[in-house]
Amino acid sequence: MKKFWEISKKPLRIGIIASILYIIDALIGGLMFEGGSFMWVAFAFWTVFFGATITERLKALIGAVIGFASAVVMMLITSSFTLNVGTISISCLLGVFLINCAVMYLEKTEKCWTNSISGVFVGIFLTFSNLGVGLNPLTSIGDAALMLGIIVIYAILGLVCGFFSIFSFKTKNAIEPQKTNK
Repeated sequence: MKKFWEISKKPLRIGIIASILYIIDALIGGLMFEGGSFMWVAFAFWTVFFGATITERLKALIGAVIGFASAVVMMLITSSFTLNVGTISISCLLGVFLINCAVMYLEKTEKCWTNSISGVFVGIFLTFSNLGVGLNPLTSIGDAALMLGIIVIYAILGLVCGFFSIFSFKTKNAIEPQKTNK
């Protein structure tokens, strides 16, 4: 039984954290969007930033907001004109090129809180996914605000779950957060 408990502590802790996340999602997801469940958004952040430091987690949250704005600008560029060469949309190509170049310059802002490239790309990914419920930030200001709110709230939930996952491992065989050399 002792051996079982030793190998089961971490999985049980993660199961409890995930179950709490599920309860929170069940309570608030439907309030934000009828029939909405956004637990997967939290899992995306939990997964990508699992071993991150607290500072990296805060940067990731800011990055997600920058990613949302970046995706909206890409969508605006794409919808600004229609010119295709074969099956390639020139406006899409231009938007993707310009915004992704701009995002990569954030990497050089080392002393700033905007340099979470992973956070930015997760924010872009989530925005383009329409959060799985068809939200489009170009439809209305209300949809844009709702989408950004969902991204921020669930990013925080995922980052907190990741933190508590690592915190709960603080035993003699702990998994330590990855340190970045900058």
